[in-house]
Amino acid sequence: MNDDTKKKITLLIEELLNTTCSESRQIEINLEVSKLSPDPFWSDYIFWNNEYAHEDGRIKYEAFFDKISEYPNSYEYKTKSRILELAQKLIIRDFSDISEVDIVNEINELSPDISWTNYLFVDKTCLNDDGSINKEAFLNRIFKESWNENFR
Repeated sequence: MNDDTKKKITLLIEELLNTTCSESRQIEINLEVSKLSPDPFWSDYIFWNNEYAHEDGRIKYEAFFDKISEYPNSYEYKTKSRILELAQKLIIRDFSDISEVDIVNEINELSPDISWTNYLFVDKTCLNDDGSINKEAFLNRIFKESWNENFR
């Protein structure tokens, strides 16, 4: 994460914590930080954890940034990335380094939702107009979540 991104996140969090914001502005800030942060759980570290706050309530930003920067190395991130990589191979029919059967079997092992094939090949609810995978929608469906914007 570069210094500009850290600075933007810091300013947004400070605004959220230290100013009286309308509910719509709070939502805007949350969405903006979510887009900038590599970790979708960033708010948990601030609002539900004392590890990243000083006793006076100020955020320990260096520790916070170290924590959110770790997410791309997490098992969860790697699993979701692998599912997307394999699903993309199925969509474009690239079986040059792994067979179609092996792709399906691996996604079945990694995905908590056995209906993942339906979202891509039957109702096509997770495909963009150009036939590519809508990564966020696909991950949200198979993981029953709504925050996978980090995979856009």
